[in-house]
Amino acid sequence: MKKIHVALGAHAYDIEIAAGLLPQVGSKVTALLPKARKAAIISDTNVAPLYAAKLQASLEEAGLVVHKVVIEAGEQSKNMQVLSDVLEQLAATGLTRTDVVLTLGGGVVGDLGGFAAASFMRGIAFVQIPTSLLAQIDSSVGGKVAVDLKAGKNLAGAFYQPKAVFIDTDLLATLSTRFLHD
Repeated sequence: MKKIHVALGAHAYDIEIAAGLLPQVGSKVTALLPKARKAAIISDTNVAPLYAAKLQASLEEAGLVVHKVVIEAGEQSKNMQVLSDVLEQLAATGLTRTDVVLTLGGGVVGDLGGFAAASFMRGIAFVQIPTSLLAQIDSSVGGKVAVDLKAGKNLAGAFYQPKAVFIDTDLLATLSTRFLHD
């Protein structure tokens, strides 16, 4: 396993990179956030069928009550209406400020889910689990979270650091060659 520490003072976090990391996420999250009792997985219609059940099982094994929020895959979902829908679903789950949001997907899911976490209850912990190569090396790192407005891309957003980034390189196995060449 490779661990990279992102030194940002009070907002510091670690990026863990390893094959087979997804089944360990539950124990890692509860060690990082011991007061968390609930977790919301935000994913999309491409990634959720492949990996959400495995992540959910890991989180439940660690003692968390898990809720899934699945958005339509694609850049067209990175907007204020979908953000509003996600926030309403988070509220319906009864998440509190001590609970956690996990984003499981590529850049759209990470951006939208991270902005939802930054906005919900004025900020709830979130963990990035990027599943595309581009998200693993770019959008999951740095705390830039946003949605698009009609006027342009990423015009509503925040700088909001994750509590951790877990990069499971095995998740790249389902990507087409085209996306690996991105």
